Amino acid sequence: MKIKFVNATLGGDYSALDIAITCLATWLNERTDHRATITDLTFRRRRWREKILADIGRDRPDIIGISCNTMYMQYVRAVIEHVGRHCGLPVILGGYHASLKPEETLSIPGVEALFIGDGECTLTEYLDRRERGGDLAGIPGVWTKRDGAVVTTGKGRFIEDINALPIPDWNLWEDLDLYFYFLGMLYIIGTRGCPYKCTYCDAHGISEAVEGRYYRIREPVAYAREIAFQWEKYRHRNMRLAQLFDQIPTASIKWLRPFCEAYMETGAWGELKYSMFARIDQLDEEKLELLGKSGCALLRVGIEAGNDFIRNEVYGKHISKEKIKEIFRIARANGIGFTAFNILGGPAETPATLRETIRLAMELDANRTAFFIYKPFTEEGCRQIHQYGGWIDEDRWKAADNITFGAVVESKALSVRKVELYQKAAYFLTFGRRLLRMILRQRLRYFIRLALYLSRGVRYGLDFGYTMIYYHIYGYDNVDK
Repeated sequence: MKIKFVNATLGGDYSALDIAITCLATWLNERTDHRATITDLTFRRRRWREKILADIGRDRPDIIGISCNTMYMQYVRAVIEHVGRHCGLPVILGGYHASLKPEETLSIPGVEALFIGDGECTLTEYLDRRERGGDLAGIPGVWTKRDGAVVTTGKGRFIEDINALPIPDWNLWEDLDLYFYFLGMLYIIGTRGCPYKCTYCDAHGISEAVEGRYYRIREPVAYAREIAFQWEKYRHRNMRLAQLFDQIPTASIKWLRPFCEAYMETGAWGELKYSMFARIDQLDEEKLELLGKSGCALLRVGIEAGNDFIRNEVYGKHISKEKIKEIFRIARANGIGFTAFNILGGPAETPATLRETIRLAMELDANRTAFFIYKPFTEEGCRQIHQYGGWIDEDRWKAADNITFGAVVESKALSVRKVELYQKAAYFLTFGRRLLRMILRQRLRYFIRLALYLSRGVRYGLDFGYTMIYYHIYGYDNVDK
């Protein structure tokens, strides 16, 4: 059978490629007799309806697949409605939102089935049965409809040995060169799942909806060699950074050491820097020295809040300010920079706690500092909002399509408008030094490149706000010297 995956990213945020559908499409093409293609709408927002119909006419798929992100569900619904009206093709769904809210997701008109958990083997079995005309019910982790009723098969499955999966084929993305231009990086992943249960993150909910071990990590040497493989493949297409998308790769020195040593033995070492997620409480001098030698340019860490109570009791981080400052100091001594993530407007926040977050961010002076607006993805998060005297603006929450902007939590101490004003102030106060460094380093090139970047963004219908922000994060400045 032929399946077309649609990346329904229509909100203007172009900062990520969908790893899930890339892995699924690669699996089907390399390990089965089925064939998969990807239609990406990120740079086609102005004419996305025509783009979908043109690609369907060209590739003639038998079925449409979409990975569901809670923030993009309004766009997922629009794509399903458009496909149903003009093509009549069946639609299947997977992803975080489908796994966490299967009944709500399956109730969307035009959806034939949804998949919970890892989809490679399950989707293969589903397509096999559909091709043979067999019964679609009974596949573990697949929810379907029969005579208007929901037919469930319980929990889905996790793939135990992720080392057996093929290397994702990013050539499936027609606009890959645009991603390289606007972001300069390629997403690479060597783990699935996360063992932590942060109160604001919905990832751990899947571990309860799916059977098997949730957190799995690849063999480190093979993972390091995959980065080098992708570098050789895309080095002449403006790839400037490997963006490793693993949640806690720095947790174990027994894994990190062979990874770093293996990467230093590849041809990419010294040519391609990489960025990696990390938790401050997992880092120490030994790990940071290894990371610095092996080419880690940036560590992406969650600071979350400057106030100890908000950071540790509300968000459950249990990391002191002193530890944060110490790790920043040691990392910089080893040539490693930081992307520091903060959250504004969450449970128990007050103007005073927001000011603490901004002050800590200014003191840390990370290479990049992000201030996300809190979104209530989890039941625990919703409980905390009410526990500390807040409430959710339901209209704003329904309209939300990103974690970057748009406050949705109100309290007596903070209105949504005030939270948004604090976010503007936070960026104004923390970004000035970075902007000055960029201008001093690039001089006239800064203004020329910015003008070209913005004009090209307009050409492809990108949101101007995202384009302006992302230029200063990704555009020609991925690795601060």
